[in-house]
Amino acid sequence: MIKRAIATILTAAVVLGISGCNTDNTEPTASLYSKVTESTITLTEDGNKAVNCYKELLKLNRDVIQPVEKNFDTATCGLYDINSDSIPEFFFFAATDATAYSATLYVFTYDKTSDTAIKKIEIPNIMYLSGGGGEYAVFTSPVALLITRTSGEGESVTETIVYDMNLNKNGSYKMIQSHDSSTERIVNKYYSNGALADQTAYDQLVTVHLEQATMVLASNIKAKSEEENSPLLSKPQYNMMKYENMLSYIIKIAK
Repeated sequence: MIKRAIATILTAAVVLGISGCNTDNTEPTASLYSKVTESTITLTEDGNKAVNCYKELLKLNRDVIQPVEKNFDTATCGLYDINSDSIPEFFFFAATDATAYSATLYVFTYDKTSDTAIKKIEIPNIMYLSGGGGEYAVFTSPVALLITRTSGEGESVTETIVYDMNLNKNGSYKMIQSHDSSTERIVNKYYSNGALADQTAYDQLVTVHLEQATMVLASNIKAKSEEENSPLLSKPQYNMMKYENMLSYIIKIAK
């Protein structure tokens, strides 16, 4: 019965989102404080409506968010203005299925016309418990949101998906690393938008995007040796929150 309930919530709430969240709030502005940038983001009336909408979305998804916090010992929720329009986006990790042994990343934005929280991005199994779980990072640049992850056992796949400022997919590139048993060598294959690419073109894409990163919204990348460290480790890091903290935070800032 519990597994069935979790699966139902995941389908009804996460996939479909929340509509009709208008709070009839006429206050013109509110302040959203960012611990990372030590600055205040001014929200418009639509920003306040969005935050109230996300609050309902968050509450409906409690039973698929909290198991991820327990199994992965991680914060799961974020509220951040990705495209700098004074209306924050809401993103969170939720259980991919009733076991909560893997997690899906969801990114929602607010549609003013329909007063609806709309799901724009869904990345299944971005976190998983088997085989160490791989690495992932969600980060912004001045012109894009990027999601990169490494997964696979035996064959390692590192893929980066690029989204424009409207959170529409704008491209992707990946590297597949495998072991050639006949030569005992590591073989790398590179792809850009699904087509084979050479290493130089791939490396240039990776370098440019990492150098242009402005904020790391979520990541489990750990420090390694100095030569192997990801440039993302030196970028500003957003402080994600667990479910209860995010709910309290939204209640505090919402008008």
